[in-house]
Amino acid sequence: MMATHELKITPEHYKPVFTRHKTAELRNNDRGFEVDDVIVLREWHEGTYTGQSVVRTVIHVADVGSYLPGYVLLSME
Repeated sequence: MMATHELKITPEHYKPVFTRHKTAELRNNDRGFEVDDVIVLREWHEGTYTGQSVVRTVIHVADVGSYLPGYVLLSME
């Protein structure tokens, strides 16, 4: 089942996602991310949202728990 996740993202990571130079996110898998989930990345700077956001769809979820327990690498388009 597809879910929508709103996530914070800092400006240094937001900009390359916005320009599509960065197509993956390393995230704590506290939400049970799945392929076809929608992620809304909301720019977060100095304790507040900036009003900028970008929407992407998860196309692959790589379990990186053997390197970083509890984390996944989300590929997005």
